[in-house]
Amino acid sequence: MNNFELSSAAIIASDAFFITVAAIMLARPVAFKIGLTDRPCSRKKHQGEIPLIGGVAIFFCIAYIILIHNLANPVNIAFLAAVAIIVVTGVIDDFKGLNVKPRIIAEIAATLIMIKWGGVEITSLGDLFGFGEIQLGHFSTLFTVFAVVGGINAFNMIDGIDGLAGGISFTIYFLLSLLCIIYESSECLQLCAILAPATAAFLLCNFPIKGRAKALTFLGDAGSMLFGFTICWLVISVSQGDHKIISPATVLWLIAAPILDSFGIILRRIRKGRSPFAPDREHFHHILQVAGFGKYSILFILLGYTAILAVIGLTADLLFNAPESLIFYVFISVFSIYYWGMSHAWMLVKVARYLREDTIDRRKPNSDRRRANISPLPFADRRISERRSGLDRRHQATRKELSLFQKVIPAFKYLNKLLNLKMLP
Repeated sequence: MNNFELSSAAIIASDAFFITVAAIMLARPVAFKIGLTDRPCSRKKHQGEIPLIGGVAIFFCIAYIILIHNLANPVNIAFLAAVAIIVVTGVIDDFKGLNVKPRIIAEIAATLIMIKWGGVEITSLGDLFGFGEIQLGHFSTLFTVFAVVGGINAFNMIDGIDGLAGGISFTIYFLLSLLCIIYESSECLQLCAILAPATAAFLLCNFPIKGRAKALTFLGDAGSMLFGFTICWLVISVSQGDHKIISPATVLWLIAAPILDSFGIILRRIRKGRSPFAPDREHFHHILQVAGFGKYSILFILLGYTAILAVIGLTADLLFNAPESLIFYVFISVFSIYYWGMSHAWMLVKVARYLREDTIDRRKPNSDRRRANISPLPFADRRISERRSGLDRRHQATRKELSLFQKVIPAFKYLNKLLNLKMLP
């Protein structure tokens, strides 16, 4: 990749950032006027009405740059048309609340544009099981539609706290940008140069910042669906064809965070006899909230493990040239551990709190347990404690639970030591 292409990408990136910021500022009063806002309810704990214009602003940035910067080639026009369907559907959903069926139809239509017009399609799964490359043949279109629709909804489902969906998406865009620069994939780099800074501009207005009472804007369904679709487009582009950069199995590691959370919670809902699309508060970030972690800590944990898993997959594939089947089987193992942990999340929360309190009591043998002011976990919100005693009575582990915990996790003493580290609030 020559210096001219890199300088062009840099210009596009700077324009994308400032255009998105300007679009958000201009769209905010319009959103308040027409009622495109998110209001607090039983499942949404934010303060006041927040404009749902993050996705609209990013789409405006994409359209402006593709049409003004002479990037209007057939592939990019197909990309723009498909994203337009996604965003329009999301805006209607933000306004009126669509059922699952019309949303799925719109997502399928956008995916078919991606396949038939944009030429972006999953034709091979690679050597996924260790028995040779899996060519999809006539099933490639059907499988691509299934994968992209699942990816869109996975990103829609993780959009639960300020900065989470945007932060995960920015991490993925950034890593893809580095791959495109290293392996000289100019077409994907152009899209990453638009999406990464546009997402950064959105995060500037959405990310929880100390001193700012509330976010200036939310993504809305339009934004979370846009993130899901564009990331699916990019990861398919870099993992298929003769000029692919990464293997299909590595894609799972690159987008591990939304995959683990969405598929894990869908399986748990089905196991409980509930609809897989029924809303609840059992996502990973909700569990962390119950465990006592603050919003900054939750973002740090989730964005951290997103980046770590992505780097592990990319390192195994690109640096160590690990077999695709090994990459896939290890990911399945990670998913199994994650699913078990989330299925036992409430027990683990209780045990972790008990271990924390028990350790502090043993360090202070003469202290009055009823007057102890204990923070149950690192990053915890101390206000959840019972008013008079200072203890949280909702989470007390039984001896049976402790015994089970010790059998399942032999390293519980090391975990207990980690939980007692002094960390920033």
